[in-house]
Amino acid sequence: MKKLGDILSNETLSKHNSSNNEKFANALVYDVCDDSRKVSEGSLFVAIGGNSTDGKKYIEDAISKGAKYIVLETDNHQYTEKYNDVLFIPVDNARHELAHISSRFFESNLEDVIAVTGTNGKSSTVDIIRQIWARNNRKAISVGTLGIVDKDGIRKKLSGTLTSPNPIELHKILHSFSNYSYDLNSSYDKNNSEKLSVAIEASSHGIDQHRLDCLPFSVCAFTNFTQDHLDYHKTMDNYWHAKERLFSELASSNTKFVVNADDTKSEKIAEIARARSIRCIEYGYEAKDIKIIDVIAKQSHQKIHASFFGKDISFALPLFGKFQVFNSLCAAASCYLSGIQLEKIIDALEHLNPINGRLEQVALINNEKRIYVDYAHTPDALKNAILSLREHNPKRIITVFGCGGERDHQKRPIMGKVAQKFSDIVIVTDDNPRGENPEEIRKMIIEGCPNGIEVDKRQNAIEYAIDMLQDGDSLLIAGKGHEDYQQIGKEFFHFSDKEVILNKVSKVSK
Repeated sequence: MKKLGDILSNETLSKHNSSNNEKFANALVYDVCDDSRKVSEGSLFVAIGGNSTDGKKYIEDAISKGAKYIVLETDNHQYTEKYNDVLFIPVDNARHELAHISSRFFESNLEDVIAVTGTNGKSSTVDIIRQIWARNNRKAISVGTLGIVDKDGIRKKLSGTLTSPNPIELHKILHSFSNYSYDLNSSYDKNNSEKLSVAIEASSHGIDQHRLDCLPFSVCAFTNFTQDHLDYHKTMDNYWHAKERLFSELASSNTKFVVNADDTKSEKIAEIARARSIRCIEYGYEAKDIKIIDVIAKQSHQKIHASFFGKDISFALPLFGKFQVFNSLCAAASCYLSGIQLEKIIDALEHLNPINGRLEQVALINNEKRIYVDYAHTPDALKNAILSLREHNPKRIITVFGCGGERDHQKRPIMGKVAQKFSDIVIVTDDNPRGENPEEIRKMIIEGCPNGIEVDKRQNAIEYAIDMLQDGDSLLIAGKGHEDYQQIGKEFFHFSDKEVILNKVSKVSK
């Protein structure tokens, strides 16, 4: 329960010309909702204009369930005459107001909030940040595509499929973890008030839809920028401006930046940093701060030689793929800015656990045939995954992948071209077809890889590929990684690449 005046933004408060401002400010709010089905007596309901529906359609339903305060982007006169016992609060941007209200209603006790944005690498980077913090005895979680992951690596799914969750869900998570000593394998302990450190994926959708507004970011980090999500953003410029907003608008003057010097977009972020007098540190081969000198691929790890602000460092990274070197250094820079000593960061990097579904070795048959799963679902990510396996000198690389339905159509033939160029054998199958015809999706991919083998149904394709394996081969199952579902039409069916692989391998090994 909070007073209305304590949770609304100053802009909204100043615009509310109530004749009884004190009564207005002291009105009690018992819950905050943007879903009318979850409204209870005394709730504040925010009517959000969605991509497929308008929250104003559900105002009457919210009121019937007990909502006493309605935040909306419209003239309130059409409602006040009919519902004179309900307070209607007009705002310029309901999404931003929801983020502000959520941050105030579900207050958190936070030490550091690190946001990671970029086309690829967000999930790995936030997980590595969490692992570094946890090894250094910080109360820490990561939030993103992999769900909520606590200090012990226990994972819980978010309520939906969003990378950056809805502001209400996000701030409830932060409130729960920061105000109590809580992990996903035990119960609340109200006696622990240790501050929470959180690493969160900042997706372009989440930034554009104001889901991450009003968070006290200590560090904003950038991984890379390549084609994705044009079904939503329409153009690459729009896609970039969504990413850029994290640095130009959401970051405060106290925030620090971390950027990938090998990506040309980093200079634009550096320009923002200079204009705002914000510290910005670089990592990568071209970096002046954290510079990669050499990477040597081993069977079980990668040997990294780098310069950290002029100091030579070498360590064994127990993750596959050069892209994980970049993600690890992004995480290292972010944790360094959060106050973790370099020696302790290096120690944590050498003891990293595998990242769920990120170039993860799932099976090794007869010590000769290696099978990996990876979440790669963009041309650049697929290329990096295949080339990372190539560094370990397999006899052949067999790649199995598909593309999601109702998503960026333009990247389908591009991904086909990438797969054919860098793999020895390509098997094109289904991903999450959603409302599209899977055959039509595969056809668009095949345009880019005419030599690809088309196999409908993902399980069939994975089993077919395993049967093809010869000694010394590596098999990459790309696109779904950690996911344990497949969306066909509007229905979600249980499906796990890992489970299919392990079940098939157990039969092959008998």
